[in-house]
Amino acid sequence: MNYPVIKENHLFSKAYERGKSFVSEGMALYVLRSRNRKETFVGFTVSKNRGNAVLRNRLRRRMREAYRILYPFVKKGYLIVIVARQQCERYSSTELCEQLHALFRKAALF
Repeated sequence: MNYPVIKENHLFSKAYERGKSFVSEGMALYVLRSRNRKETFVGFTVSKNRGNAVLRNRLRRRMREAYRILYPFVKKGYLIVIVARQQCERYSSTELCEQLHALFRKAALF
C-alpha cells in the first residue's frame, strides 16, 4: 500500500458530513478538500448488509486495487471515502476500476 489511508472514525464522519458526494451504480464517493494536509487520504467502507466478512473484505481489496492504479493521477490535499453500493458486488475488477475512474473525473480529482 503506497498511499495514505484514513483510519480514524472522525475523519470518515467529517468526509460524510462536510464532503461533496458523487454517486454511480456501484459506488459512492465522498470528497472533502483538506487545507492542512499535503497528501490525499482515502478510506474504503463496505456495509454489513453486503454479505459476510469474506465477501466484504474481498470487495474492499478490489476497491483498494482500483484506487492503487489511479492513485498517481489523483490531486493532492483531499479526504476521500469510497463506499461500496449494492451493484458493486457484480462488477469485475476492470469494471470497478472504470467506475472509480468515472467518479474521480466527475469529482474533478485528476
